[in-house]
Amino acid sequence: MSELLTFLFTDLAGSTRLWEGHPETMKAAMARHDQILKDSVAAQGGRVVKTTGDGLHAVFESASAAVSSALEGQRAILAEEWPPPVGQFKVRMGLHTGESQARGGDYYGTTVNRAARVMSSAHGGQVLLSSACAGLVRETLPEGASLMDLGEHRLRDLSRPDLLYQLCHESLPDSFPPPKSLSAYKHNLPVQLTNFIGRQKELTQVREALVGNRLVTLLGPGGTGKTRLMIQAGAEVVQDYPDGVWLVELAALTDPALIAERVAAAVGAQEQPGRPMEAALGDFLRRKEALLLLDNVEHLVRESAGLAEFLLTHCPQLKILVTGREALFIGGEVTLQIPSLDLPSEAEAHEPEGLQACESVQLFLARVRSAVPDFRITMENAPAVAEIVRRLDGIPLALELAAARMRMMSAAQIAARLNDRFRLLTGGRRTAMARQQTLQALIDWSWNLLEADEKILLARLSVFSGGWTFEAAEEICGFDGLDVFFGLEGLVNKSLVAVERAEEEAVRYRLLESIRQYARDRLFDMGEGQALRDRHAEYFASLAEQADEHINGREMMVWVRQLKAEKDNFRAVLDWTLEEQLELALRVTGVLRYHFAFWMAPSEAKSWLEAAVASGRPAFERGDFSENPAVFIKSLIGLVSLSGIQGDVTPALNLKEEARAIADEAGEIRLVVGATVVGGLRVIFQPTPELVSQLEDAIRISRKHGYRTELYFALGTLGYAYMLQGKTQKGATLVKEGARIAKAIGNPMGEAVTLAAQAGIARYSGDLESAKELQLEVIDHYEAVGHVAGVNTARSALAHILREQGKFEEAREVYAHSILAWQEQGQLPAVAHQLECFAYMEMADERYEKAARLLGAAAALRELLKADSYDPREVAEREQAITRLGKQMGESERDRLLSEGRSLDIDAAIALALGESEHDDS
Repeated sequence: MSELLTFLFTDLAGSTRLWEGHPETMKAAMARHDQILKDSVAAQGGRVVKTTGDGLHAVFESASAAVSSALEGQRAILAEEWPPPVGQFKVRMGLHTGESQARGGDYYGTTVNRAARVMSSAHGGQVLLSSACAGLVRETLPEGASLMDLGEHRLRDLSRPDLLYQLCHESLPDSFPPPKSLSAYKHNLPVQLTNFIGRQKELTQVREALVGNRLVTLLGPGGTGKTRLMIQAGAEVVQDYPDGVWLVELAALTDPALIAERVAAAVGAQEQPGRPMEAALGDFLRRKEALLLLDNVEHLVRESAGLAEFLLTHCPQLKILVTGREALFIGGEVTLQIPSLDLPSEAEAHEPEGLQACESVQLFLARVRSAVPDFRITMENAPAVAEIVRRLDGIPLALELAAARMRMMSAAQIAARLNDRFRLLTGGRRTAMARQQTLQALIDWSWNLLEADEKILLARLSVFSGGWTFEAAEEICGFDGLDVFFGLEGLVNKSLVAVERAEEEAVRYRLLESIRQYARDRLFDMGEGQALRDRHAEYFASLAEQADEHINGREMMVWVRQLKAEKDNFRAVLDWTLEEQLELALRVTGVLRYHFAFWMAPSEAKSWLEAAVASGRPAFERGDFSENPAVFIKSLIGLVSLSGIQGDVTPALNLKEEARAIADEAGEIRLVVGATVVGGLRVIFQPTPELVSQLEDAIRISRKHGYRTELYFALGTLGYAYMLQGKTQKGATLVKEGARIAKAIGNPMGEAVTLAAQAGIARYSGDLESAKELQLEVIDHYEAVGHVAGVNTARSALAHILREQGKFEEAREVYAHSILAWQEQGQLPAVAHQLECFAYMEMADERYEKAARLLGAAAALRELLKADSYDPREVAEREQAITRLGKQMGESERDRLLSEGRSLDIDAAIALALGESEHDDS
């Protein structure tokens, strides 16, 4: 039977270094260490289960005794005089209380694992308690001892967070950094709603494989728990990757061209105009010591292999962990076959205690208890439980689905039905793995156990991609009176639908991919496939239109988060409607034209818009959208915007004129203004009379009709252009008016844009202190909305201001951060300008040789990119610097050093700027 036990885990901090430095001394010291801790355990009536590396695992029937043992053990370790070569030992300890069972003198299960993870969160010399343990001992602590509440922390089992407490005593150190829980590291690992059970052998294999290899692939059929194992492994090793562990989910992805975009979104890389996303990722991850978790690549295996090989070649510190059904077959790959959970033997099948030692039974039992809390394995039901896990081959997904049925059936009834159903559904493809056939059989069986309405709802839910909200399910699936609420509740209870909760987002639901594919086939069998796709497309087109009405106001981030959560559904809508329902596709691309950037890479957004415009143009010319021409014009304007962002200036200007012309012909005045404003950014550095006139007209029309969003953008753009022409007062007046309008609207992006324009006005007017304060506000605004490129642009501008104030050390610090960020984001023209700015500071400090080399490197990069500055002030500053260098050292010597700088590659040039190069003569 299970008992309430308290487990103590200990570990010597820094033991690897000590063993490597003083192996002989450590042998004797560790023997003394072990004896001290074993004595403290025995003195309190505990038992040492086993030694674990450089620590031990002990068990106590009394939580108070366990705490007393930990306290006395720590005090004895601190009082011991350790040999000088090794110095004071610092032992970390963790305690947790819960139910567990013994088998062969050892203990197993989630309680033991959680105790170990409490210990792993501690620092050397610290004793941590879980909330379960602390609640039992609070009134019976040893004399002079107390507990310090350290707050809630996510441990590395990825399930519920826990309150951690530190054991305090005057004889123990009490000042430690925050616990080393998951919150202390960079990652995007999701919270798991259930405990991780078993797989300790496989976890060890994954950890060991990652030590000496950069690409590890976990292989196995669907349902074997590869994803859960990978995520848990990522949590176990997160401390080994300073730049993070990043999960990239590919199951819902159908277009292999978007794999790189998914990876970029996970790690935070930005798209680089005019360059493939793979190259952008290479730049971003080149210096990173990170671990990528690529999940479910089997349907994209060739493209995933290509991207993995590229990243591993160009990013020397990057490692990748993959799950799939077949290997990537690229150099350096190590594969681990992930089996099903172990199964009970015939002898164990009739003995409850032995049965529960099997991982498959542990998982089944844990999931049953979430539905039937008081369920226990007895002599009577043990054979049926053994039959269930054996017939399901220990496949985790199958076990979880079967466990959900225990709400309404006995173990014997489930076992009998499994036996009958599998006999009917054996066979299938001869080349298919047996476990794949079993999983298919299980899903068939699970389907046949559903009520009629649940079957209909499950089939209809398969139309969603990447999850859904309850409101979406009700609107799309409940059109004929189907009770979505009770149907969804039933599907959740039966583990066919997963519930997801995230901060600041509504509760969402998701189908496991294998279930979704199965249900999708049933949907078309029912003859509802096309109708449900149409309803799905109409719903999300309407959602996009609703967002378009509100996203430019104070609720911008609320709508951005909602659109981002539905990105896979929007992709599905576009994939379907571009062929079948073009006007619906244009409704989506048109209203999302300005908002794609928050939740989709510009290249992907541009590809959708290009496809929509290419299909929509002939349809528009035929008059197909005569009653609603705006749907096509808005998509055309979106393509103008994205073309400009990616540097396709000439195509963008041509598209702008096309959009203006057809909007004017259709009488869509606001869209004429929109096209003018979106395509008018070029006026900042090339203020042709035509562009200036168009923007002046846009401002006049916007004032007349109350188009406030278009107005503040046009005012800021034209005002900044005037300022660069020397019309400072005229420009400042327009920019300030735009800022007032943006602030009144309350859109954070609008406020950031207009504040940046004000900062530029102040800077070029010579009021550098005001410019600095405004630029700090700009940074805060961009950080608040999560606009990475905006943040770095604003930081670069701040560095320019600090440099012009003569605050070179502060400026260097900001430039050092921003030049690397620009390189990672692939904004290489910005890198060139930053190299020039480093050169100007070197000249101010009379380090002319280094300055010349930096200017040469910047010039070579600009020539390579064919990207000279559009800002005449930047061009003038650079020319003045080169002239001054010629006067200072002679033109011949200057040109020689410029030539040396030209020979540097980008990494060497940046290293020189940061003072990390052998060429640095400072």
